[in-house]
Amino acid sequence: MTIQFNPLLSFWLSLPLIAALLTAVVYGGWVLRQKQVARNWRIALTGLRTGVFCVFVLILLQPALSYTSSSPQLPEMLVLVDTSKSMSRTSAKKNRLEDALGVLQQGDFALALRERYQLRWFTFAGKVKQIDETDAASLKADGTTTQYAASIDAAYRHMRALGKTPQRVLLVSDGNDRGDDDPVTVARRHGLSVDVLLPADGKPEGLPTLEIADVQSASRVLVGSETIFRVTIVSKRPAGADRQARLGVLEDGKRILDHPLSFAAGRTEVWLNLTHRPETAGVKKYEFILNTGGAATRPYPLAVQVLDNKYEVLFLEDRWRWEYKFLHRLFEDDPSFRFTAMLSRGRGAFAQFGSPDRKIKLLGFPQSRADLEGFDTLILGDIDPVNWPRGLAGDLARLIADDGRSLVVIAGPGLAKLREIPELHILLPVELTAESGKPVEGPIRVRVRSDGSHSPFFFQFRAGEEEKLPPLDQIYPSLRKRAGATVLVEAPQQRGPYGPQIVIAEQTVGRGRVLFIATDTLWKWQTLAPTRDGPTPYSIFWQQAFRAMTPARAGGASVNLWLTPDRTRTEVGRAVALRAEVQTSRTLPPSQIEATATTPQGQRVPIVFTAEASNPRLFRASLVCAEIGLHRLAASLRVEGKSLADARVLLQAEEPRGEDDDLGVDAAALTRLAQDTGGRVIDPALSVTWPAPGASDLPPILDTHTIDPWRNFTWMFLLCALLGADWFLRVFKGLVSG
Repeated sequence: MTIQFNPLLSFWLSLPLIAALLTAVVYGGWVLRQKQVARNWRIALTGLRTGVFCVFVLILLQPALSYTSSSPQLPEMLVLVDTSKSMSRTSAKKNRLEDALGVLQQGDFALALRERYQLRWFTFAGKVKQIDETDAASLKADGTTTQYAASIDAAYRHMRALGKTPQRVLLVSDGNDRGDDDPVTVARRHGLSVDVLLPADGKPEGLPTLEIADVQSASRVLVGSETIFRVTIVSKRPAGADRQARLGVLEDGKRILDHPLSFAAGRTEVWLNLTHRPETAGVKKYEFILNTGGAATRPYPLAVQVLDNKYEVLFLEDRWRWEYKFLHRLFEDDPSFRFTAMLSRGRGAFAQFGSPDRKIKLLGFPQSRADLEGFDTLILGDIDPVNWPRGLAGDLARLIADDGRSLVVIAGPGLAKLREIPELHILLPVELTAESGKPVEGPIRVRVRSDGSHSPFFFQFRAGEEEKLPPLDQIYPSLRKRAGATVLVEAPQQRGPYGPQIVIAEQTVGRGRVLFIATDTLWKWQTLAPTRDGPTPYSIFWQQAFRAMTPARAGGASVNLWLTPDRTRTEVGRAVALRAEVQTSRTLPPSQIEATATTPQGQRVPIVFTAEASNPRLFRASLVCAEIGLHRLAASLRVEGKSLADARVLLQAEEPRGEDDDLGVDAAALTRLAQDTGGRVIDPALSVTWPAPGASDLPPILDTHTIDPWRNFTWMFLLCALLGADWFLRVFKGLVSG
């Protein structure tokens, strides 16, 4: 609270006026005494004139009172309402759109949503349009198409242009997505979690039925490596009693897993983690079948490419720390990775350690991009990049962003030095400060954030296990997360200017991925965790982390061919855009791509690729699937009649649907979208399913209030009131001369 003065006159002009008025007040009191006015009347009149004097002084000085108030800033949420024709289908007494708008505008759920988020309303049905909430009642479901990815992207960019950064999207739709792009990819690129609100006919009355909504797994795994399937089973309506079921898994038609499960009363969703080690390389076709009391659901298909190779990891460290010792042991026990470690011995000397079968053996500390290109994942410990060879930091950054390698940064006392290297600092999912190298001492309790528990880094943890992580000895503070980054683990009791301190965070940078660990005592999860329950949280986390960070484009070969469809699931009759990219450091003669697609019936369909005029190493093609099922795409790079590189991908074709086809609400597709982006499937009747913002990284809103009595005529009214009261009393007493 502050007081500011804005005097009407200068000090030397105001002082005589104030002195003259004060003299008049004193003289007036002396006159009243001479006229022998009663003492009480003298006091009253003198008090009024003193008040007039004070108000006059305040008018000359014009003081203004300023104070600041703060209020919490609600995170932004995009409310995307589907107004396409399929939303006009009748559900109960209303159509899908009217039913959803009623839930969003009335009731406890609508009230909670407004209290937790700043809502920004948009409609989409081919075009995206921002509206006011008051206009929602007049919406009509008459649009011609539904495009989730394009609509999410357009709404997000519109808000960013206004200086706002949304955190979540509430999607109100029936799952009939007709867009060509993947909405999960778009949402992850913008750092958005997508919550879905199912129309009423997506939640039928009667006995709740269980179904497999989604199965998550790595699309590429290694022979003999532990493969984890995260199966999401949903009930469209909460069960009134516990239900028992069995989940079976087939690999190429052979049953490999049979797992019992219990669906508790009141639950609408259950996650189940299954593990399997593929024994042979090739494309493995898995089928997940849920059996509920003798009735089996339709198999949920999933294809996984099993590779017979290993990934190269480089560890750079300037200090000998316990974290390296424990990671070294993990690499030795994991057949999927081969590691090379360069540890400083002082005075510019380094000791090299590594797997006996590693392909790359450095002659010394890396000097250029050529020394780094053979590695798939790079780990930076407590390093000082200022002492690196000139240009190496930039080479590493380009390797991550352009070539799709992965980077892991494990904090240490030298963390703040990364601020001096813009090429490396910009890669991190957090912003550092000059104090980032000074650790916050513990013990520090940590917790996994909700979006972290749904990420590949933690989904192997059993229910509730991620909340029992041992405390850490210390963490290195950061300022805040970057836009688009995901905070996986935080320290709720250690708060910074933007919320709880970040312990683990990750983000996508170009084609690569970066993981940041803000502590060098993560090994406490190994030594302090109980061992009677199997693997420790330390080994579980790092095994999952390195698999999640494994780049889709492995390095090592002199010539690589990458074949990428714009989506891995499509509909029969819809075109899929294909992209083939040649990656090499040497000049190639004119080349071409020979490719085929093998249909589920075994027929081979040729795919014609055309090179881009501006980039002869980039080829594009289009494919339309004519059959439902798994299609296997194979491409070969041909140069002067020889094959230099091959690539293979899988494409799942599903039954087509359109805006005029009433195939019902696709609850499974909406659930997959929510799960893959860390969102929720909302049931307005169950508050536990409602989105909650958690600890906000947003600074409070500061409002400055100014009270200026001169501008609102307070001083003038008060002055007139005092002068009027003085005159009235003098008239009443007969002191006013004719």
